[in-house]
Amino acid sequence: MPEESRIVRSFALDWMHGRLKTERVAISAAVRALAQAGFEGRRTRRGIAYRLELEADELGRPHVRALWSAAENRAIDRFALAVVRHEYRNVAAASRACRKVLARYKHAFPRTIPAIFFRIAARAHALGRKPGKVNFTPEETELLGDLARKVSLGRFRQIRDASGAFIAEMARRRRRAGAGRPIPVRTLDGVDRKFWQVAKNAGLAWGFRDWSPEEDRIVDRFIKRYSEGRYRSLQGTAKACRVALRRLDASRKKHPEDSRPWRRSLLAVHQHLSHRVVELNVTRPLFRRWRGVERQLATQCARRFIADRERRSRKLMMYAVALQTKLRSLGYPRTIDACRAAIDREVQRIRTTPVARLSTESGPADG
Repeated sequence: MPEESRIVRSFALDWMHGRLKTERVAISAAVRALAQAGFEGRRTRRGIAYRLELEADELGRPHVRALWSAAENRAIDRFALAVVRHEYRNVAAASRACRKVLARYKHAFPRTIPAIFFRIAARAHALGRKPGKVNFTPEETELLGDLARKVSLGRFRQIRDASGAFIAEMARRRRRAGAGRPIPVRTLDGVDRKFWQVAKNAGLAWGFRDWSPEEDRIVDRFIKRYSEGRYRSLQGTAKACRVALRRLDASRKKHPEDSRPWRRSLLAVHQHLSHRVVELNVTRPLFRRWRGVERQLATQCARRFIADRERRSRKLMMYAVALQTKLRSLGYPRTIDACRAAIDREVQRIRTTPVARLSTESGPADG
């Protein structure tokens, strides 16, 4: 019918001029318009799609819709050359930028990202692009080494700031060089990973921040305590050492003219302790077993803990502190963690021993 043809023809015209992005959108719009005009159910969707293509052909649509115009090919060549010169970090980034440019062209079919991607990749390959990761040039490595030394001296707050400075400096060099010398475009994550490698090869400290003599004195003090067996593990020593280093940072905040706080992480403290232990050839003695008086006091605390059923949730640490105080008064140095573990161990032993369970049910033993 003429009315149906007029409706389909109008949507074919909109599709030709780019007002409708894809053919599927044009077909859906034509189906809705025919339904509103009272022609619902008279035509199938496939029939409407076939009529839409016929109307588009009559309006001058090229038979091959994927045919790229000369203007589009020039844009593809321009972005492919930019990829070869490393002005974009990858082909995907160039494809997104190219799509925005192609969308400005009049009477051009909308191109998808995959279509633009494969066309730019093929053109860049023809221009001599080698796919794969672009290695850092000697110029970039030299700049990374200079910035890594500045990070170790505290010139930057963190590694990411140094990476941003590196990218900004390479961007300035790229603008000065122009098209004569290609300089790759780097990402922050890629520069961060390269920073770690450069710092490792240069022998810089963990986190690129060298440990000051004040921090080393604190670390050596805790290593001595660790060698004396006052901590159960190197992890516990690192936690205690980090608390002391935080106190040092607090004093540094009050006097910024002397030195700035480093805010060492637990991982950094643990690794530095490990290196210092190996350098000083420190060996930790074996843990002393709980025997004699120590075992008797731990058993007494465990029985009192079992008998105290009111505030048991917060009593274990209180009993551990009391046990540590009693042991230290008798000349037995034990840590809080060791006392707490000993009480817990004795509690489990008492509860699993029938005779001990009967003795505890009658009342708290040993006062």
